Amino acid sequence: MLAVALFRRVLCRSVLPHSTPPTPTPLTPLTLSSCSPLGYSQVRPKTYRKKDSRARLRLLKRRQERIAAGKPPQRPYPNRLETKFYKVINNMKVYKNTSNGQRRRRMPTRFHLHKRSCIKRLSFGKRSTGGRNHHGRITIRSRGGGHKKRVRNVDFYRNTPGPHMVVRLEYDPNRSAELCLLRNLSTNGFSYVIRQQDVNVGDVLFSWRSGVPDEIEQDESSTNQQNQGIVVDHFVSRSKMIQKGNCLPLHAIPVGTIISCISLRPGGPAKLCRSAGTYGQLLSVGTPNAQGKIYANVRLQSKEVRLFDINCCATIGPIGNSDHHNRIYGKAGIMRHKGWRPSVRGIAMSPYDHPHGGGRKSKGNKAPRSPWGWKTKGWKTNRGPQPWHIGKPISLFLQVTL
Repeated sequence: MLAVALFRRVLCRSVLPHSTPPTPTPLTPLTLSSCSPLGYSQVRPKTYRKKDSRARLRLLKRRQERIAAGKPPQRPYPNRLETKFYKVINNMKVYKNTSNGQRRRRMPTRFHLHKRSCIKRLSFGKRSTGGRNHHGRITIRSRGGGHKKRVRNVDFYRNTPGPHMVVRLEYDPNRSAELCLLRNLSTNGFSYVIRQQDVNVGDVLFSWRSGVPDEIEQDESSTNQQNQGIVVDHFVSRSKMIQKGNCLPLHAIPVGTIISCISLRPGGPAKLCRSAGTYGQLLSVGTPNAQGKIYANVRLQSKEVRLFDINCCATIGPIGNSDHHNRIYGKAGIMRHKGWRPSVRGIAMSPYDHPHGGGRKSKGNKAPRSPWGWKTKGWKTNRGPQPWHIGKPISLFLQVTL
């Protein structure tokens, strides 16, 4: 284009060497057609919506008939315990032997979960990396592809006080646990929290992270004592305080209670016991250390007993979806949908790519190692005793009796 413009300029000067320059004309607005070398617009033509298919027309017709008859527009999906593809056994959907991929497949039931998408303003799209860092190099192998996901903004702080009603239960593709959609009864604000076991739609949960107030309703024993003329201070009803799903500081939780979503520092978010079926047990409160600080002893599922500040918060009850570890996917396609690519065995590689490579289906009597030469099996990774670890705990019976 530049060469053509220069040729035209030279041609004009050669033909009209002494002609007067033309009068300047006002600039014309820049359009797409003027920028195009071919002289016409390259904007895509407007696309029109395709006609509805016959199946959709039948669906719309049935929907209008149900609305005219005074029925809901959509028929509720029945929670069937057995179909020609699966049957429900102990809250597990066991698939029948209809194909090679369905032969041993079993998944936890999700009849109680919401069947539509999450709230858009409480989530954001997750950008897949394919296991690559900001330089484009693969740092995590066997990752890539998979279905698109949205990250839910889960409230791990629970700083908002007051009653919250469980509106619905939702599935989260980014974690093994399920979520509860809470509605604040005072502000009508919505938030997501991790669902504890036996927390259902309609339950009212409380968050007393800043401390238990004195205006909590008293239980029946206190009201009976007040009717008899006995003066009783305001205290929290034990049945309401240790209800599953409530968030409390450790010093306000009774000893022996099963807890989850434990924070590591006062005012911090929940860090421990957040996966499906995990929990911890509060063994004692009021254990001073060498500096005189008061701590609480919590035993985790790994039998490790850790020290926590008594102002750290936790949620009552274990995490729900405890059958998550019993799932069997059945076929490789499900793992590809989750974003996992095939992983190659080291023994099938060359000696240039892996320490186990080379030879004839043998790693040469070597210890199992990673592609970078680190020991992987039987290699001790424990860092030894840490300041937050304590020795063998006293039995719970002795603590209660003492």
